[in-house]
Amino acid sequence: MRSSVRTFVDLASRIPGAPLVAPRTPVVLLYHGVPMDDSDPVSARAFENQLAFLDEHCEFVSPAQIDDRRAPYERLRVVLTFDDGFRNNADVAAPLLRRYGVPALFFVSSRHATRGKYLWFSYLRALERFYPGEELAFRDTVLDMRPAARAESVRWLQRTLLALTPHPSAMYQAIETELPPLEGFVDAQSLTDLYAGMTGEQVAALAADPLFSIGIHTEDHPFLTRCEPEEALQQVQRNRKWLEDVCGRPCDTIAYPGGDYDDATLDICRQVRIDYGFAVMPRSAHRSRMEIPRIGVYAESTAALGFKAHWGSALRRAGLRVG
Repeated sequence: MRSSVRTFVDLASRIPGAPLVAPRTPVVLLYHGVPMDDSDPVSARAFENQLAFLDEHCEFVSPAQIDDRRAPYERLRVVLTFDDGFRNNADVAAPLLRRYGVPALFFVSSRHATRGKYLWFSYLRALERFYPGEELAFRDTVLDMRPAARAESVRWLQRTLLALTPHPSAMYQAIETELPPLEGFVDAQSLTDLYAGMTGEQVAALAADPLFSIGIHTEDHPFLTRCEPEEALQQVQRNRKWLEDVCGRPCDTIAYPGGDYDDATLDICRQVRIDYGFAVMPRSAHRSRMEIPRIGVYAESTAALGFKAHWGSALRRAGLRVG
């Protein structure tokens, strides 16, 4: 069955009519971390294979060309974006992008630029993968961390942390004062490769490269719709100020963390004069500069990538999630 699905995806991504159905404006691809660790679905090896595949079948364009339209039979145009600002974006992804001459837009959360600080979901992923014990106490609950129960225990912990108010400060306070530090059970190489954020110097180096540009992704990567209005505003503004200080240039583009936003979020972005907003699944049916759709890349398959890039917009119009 899986072989049949792979064959269908491969054929569908290459059929002659694909450029006619594919969007005329550039398709925006969404990446996150690109670690060296081969167990990751989008490792350095997988990412380089995807770059080679896209280079053969598509045309890479810069974010500045996001509104340009191609002719019907021209090759599909793609824009690459990276969310969160993991250190492997600078250490692993950027050198590969330079090798292929591919422009990219990096949306960077500033919290994990500080040594020993991690984004909340990075902490939970590391906890699930590396925690050595069979039990973990959090407040009045003892979580079963044995292999069969671990994933569900971490999901419970995530729900509990996200329910704390005010969001996200209460969640981070609980992680930092009531749960074990990652440095106690994750080796330094894995921390750097998988979970650490880019330093200010690394972000500045990316911003100085003509191939790359930097965008806002909030300070702490909260769900903006869970934040109080003033906190949501400050999440954007503090991150923006840090990025502009580090990069020495204005930042007027945002990606909504987790694809989570609402009308109040859009109002905040317009209030502070952000020009472009990148979503995953846009809330409105019409294309807007503040709700630019993106297609998430979460697996190594180049056939699936080609299918999603060419047909993702049509599937989205049909109500199917492709991000």
